[in-house]
This record gives sequence, C-alpha cells and structure tokens, in this order.
Amino acid sequence: MSPLPYDPAKAMQLLKAAGIKPGTKVQIDIRGNDSTFNEVTQAIASYLQIIGLNATIKPYETSVLINDIIPAGKTGEMFQQGWGGWTLDYDNTAYFMYHTGEKWNPYDSDPELDKLLESQRSLTDSKKREDILKSIANYTADRALEMPLYNLNAIYAVSKKVKGFVPVPDSRMRLNNVTVE
Repeated sequence: MSPLPYDPAKAMQLLKAAGIKPGTKVQIDIRGNDSTFNEVTQAIASYLQIIGLNATIKPYETSVLINDIIPAGKTGEMFQQGWGGWTLDYDNTAYFMYHTGEKWNPYDSDPELDKLLESQRSLTDSKKREDILKSIANYTADRALEMPLYNLNAIYAVSKKVKGFVPVPDSRMRLNNVTVE
C-alpha cells in the first residue's frame, strides 16, 4: 500500500464533492493524558484548517474515552484510536476495529468487510489467510476507515546485571524470565 500524498487542493475538491462546506466544525476526541498525541492532534487541526474545516480538540480521561465514549458511539467526527497487536496477528486488530458490532467499531456496518473478516478466522492455510488479511488491509485503507499517523519505537538500555531480557517486536515488557544479579 502506498501512502496518500499531501494534497490540500485535492482534499478541498473531495470535501466539496461530498457536500462539506468550508467552516464545517470537526471535533477530535483524544486521551487527555497523551502528550504526544495531543501535539499530533494540534498539527492535524492545523491541516484541517488549511482545507477549510474548523477543528476542535476535546480531551477525555483515557478510561472514559475508551470505555464509555467510543463503544457508545458518542465521539466527535474524529477520535484517537491506539492499537497494538499483542498477538502479532492482524486479525486481533482488524476484527475488533472493523467488524460490525464490535466494541471499537460503533459506527460502521459493512457486510462485505464482515464476510472477509469472518472468512479468514478458521483457516489453517497460512497463505490463503495472509492473502485475505492483506485484502482486508487494502479494503479498509481504500475506504479510509482510519488514518494511521505514527508508530512508537521502543528503545531499550539494559545493565549487564540484567539476565534473560529479550525485547519483543510489540514493545510490551515481558519480564517473566528476567533476573537481576
């Protein structure tokens, strides 16, 4: 998948074609304690202003946003969604974020996407499953169901006294077998 180019003129053209008038208000709901995303959201708000949208940022306590606001479908037009695939399996992310009726998908219902998501879950043929998951990723990107903004990179520094520490690709700290001499 290729990233979308920065093209304010094209964005304004698409907004006009969709019947969105200049000055339309857009609320962006975020986790109030996430300083990194707060800065990112300020940049997004300025980009939206360039194309004629009036963005406001509404911070929430994290637990309120993720347990009350998002699942109940009470967000503004845009909202922060942070997701890490703790299983390192795209289904763990895709199913919960895109399947009709799931907690992280209070707005969208797409029978075609539901069928794709369901079809790969019981497959044992890893190649077929991977192909379906790739088609899900392309389908959701084409529909712009989300807008990935950045990845956090974990940087580790470990003392020679620490034994058994193995960094993992999902940035979670697994310390079950770690000891300190």
